[in-house]
Amino acid sequence: MSKLGFFAAITSIIGALTFATFSSSADADDAAPGPCFRTEFKTELVKEACAKGGQKEAKEAMKKFNKDNKIKNCNQCHVKLAPHYELKDDAVAQFQKLGGK
Repeated sequence: MSKLGFFAAITSIIGALTFATFSSSADADDAAPGPCFRTEFKTELVKEACAKGGQKEAKEAMKKFNKDNKIKNCNQCHVKLAPHYELKDDAVAQFQKLGGK
């Protein structure tokens, strides 16, 4: 086997292993977001959702709230999204104005 052929074979194997590693870790991240990062909550909706099913449940609850209130973008209230979902200064006021508790 020539040096070039050997190098190509090794490169292919490393590439395949790298792809498999990134694919499986991405699937694991999507499957189980885990518990909520916050320990103090400003809204009952998110507090109850986090207690029920962690970050995944809280995200679903907020998606439903947004849909019900015709909010098209999470960035209306959040500075940054996953994993910490940092709120803008007026986020709680916006939430309460729309009837959230």
